[in-house]
Amino acid sequence: MKLLYCVDKKSKLKPSLKSFTQTIALKDVYSDEFPLVVFDEKFLKKRKINPARLVDKICFIYFHKENKNNLKTIEKFGFFDYFYDGEAKGNILFKLKRAKKLLASKKRIIKLDNDLLNKNRELEKSILIDPVSDCYNWRYFLHRAQQEISRSRRHLYDVSFVALDIDYFRQINEVYGVKIADAVIGKVVELLKDNLRKEDALCRWREDQFFMVLPYLSRRHAYSVAKRIKDRISTYKFKFRKLNLTIKVSMGVVTFPEDQISNTKDLVSALGGSLALAKRKGGDKVILYYKPQVESARTKKKKVSTDDLKGEIRKLNVLLTRDLLEMIYGFARAIEVKDSYTGRHVEYTAAIAEKIAKRLSLPKTEVENVKRAAVLHDLGKVAIEESILSKKGPLTKKEKRIVKTHPWIAAEILKEIHSLRGAIPAILYHHERYDGGGYPLGLKGEEIPLTARIVAIADVYQALISNRPYRKACQKKKAIEIIKKEKGKHFDPKIVETFLDIIKHEK
Repeated sequence: MKLLYCVDKKSKLKPSLKSFTQTIALKDVYSDEFPLVVFDEKFLKKRKINPARLVDKICFIYFHKENKNNLKTIEKFGFFDYFYDGEAKGNILFKLKRAKKLLASKKRIIKLDNDLLNKNRELEKSILIDPVSDCYNWRYFLHRAQQEISRSRRHLYDVSFVALDIDYFRQINEVYGVKIADAVIGKVVELLKDNLRKEDALCRWREDQFFMVLPYLSRRHAYSVAKRIKDRISTYKFKFRKLNLTIKVSMGVVTFPEDQISNTKDLVSALGGSLALAKRKGGDKVILYYKPQVESARTKKKKVSTDDLKGEIRKLNVLLTRDLLEMIYGFARAIEVKDSYTGRHVEYTAAIAEKIAKRLSLPKTEVENVKRAAVLHDLGKVAIEESILSKKGPLTKKEKRIVKTHPWIAAEILKEIHSLRGAIPAILYHHERYDGGGYPLGLKGEEIPLTARIVAIADVYQALISNRPYRKACQKKKAIEIIKKEKGKHFDPKIVETFLDIIKHEK
């Protein structure tokens, strides 16, 4: 272990130690290289030592002679012990041995202290950080918001808070799946961080809601920041393979002390009110907080009987169902104009898919979704050139890439129609393969929605027994053999068994 001896330039005395490094420079004392330091008493008298920088070291004083004041000097500097000229070598070695043991104990304590600090940081991160988005969580927002409001009162500065909600995020989740929804969230977080300062805090509450703390920003400046964020997100193209998504956000802004909020409860209520107003106005808005006026008179409600209400609901259901079916088959006819094969085969595909869904005991709503998806699964072909769809020879790589976009196109067309949203996962993923070799996302096994796995086998079977521009129809027996060979590869084995049982009894 290295020992440093700090001696005055004029001093000729040296302690009787085997090995040490001698110095006259104060800077060497604070070096991490020397854990044991011996100060000559004259060296100490002529230089000002900083005890705070010696806490990780064991220090001695070397006195020129033994006297009763030596201990007082040691106490003054807070050092470990001392030597004196002429002291027995055995005593010196004993003191150094004790010092080394103490140093080893110090190192263990420092290591334990650092380990504890790291554990505390990890614990703090797990408590205060949202693991998915790597933003602060709701607990942190509440703590930081109250902290900033208190500081604002004391130091008389403005602090603003911004809430952000992604418009129709649930629809993105339902239509495109969790992977794409998570990717959207990740990109939104990236855009938010790019448009915030270091002192700002970004916190995530629900999956599609974020809250921001903006210290030292007035109402006007906070509104400008929120507007810039909204415009940046609304003009950004979220790209995922062949899919290009645009999203909109609603935002609310509250400022202390201007908006007269006094605590986090009032703040959360104010932000929620601003967001709700932005949503009522159609979304894609930044709303500054305002206090809603209480109505002075209550509107009188007209009495309606339960039977009248039930009757109206039944009429609406009949009309909606009729209109929906007309719309679905209208879409199918639109495809037929572009691709005569698709137009003719959808009804049979829908019949097979419906039978499989019922045999698998799916709920009525899911059976209906499968049926609708089977009718509309090739809707995206309306955007593909007829020359490609009716080409008799093999498609080029470029043409194949174009054809593979039709599930995305169909999903984009149908996503705004609320009553058809349940069918979109099957439409979007009916070209995925059970072994992961399909498109558009290369999903595998149970990752592929069950409805899509059902539509896939019905679609392929109907394609095999139909004439195509580039080949003649297969016989039923051969088509079944192809389906069997693709069990566990292209198709879900359980669905293949159900399909074969249905086809076996078909006339």
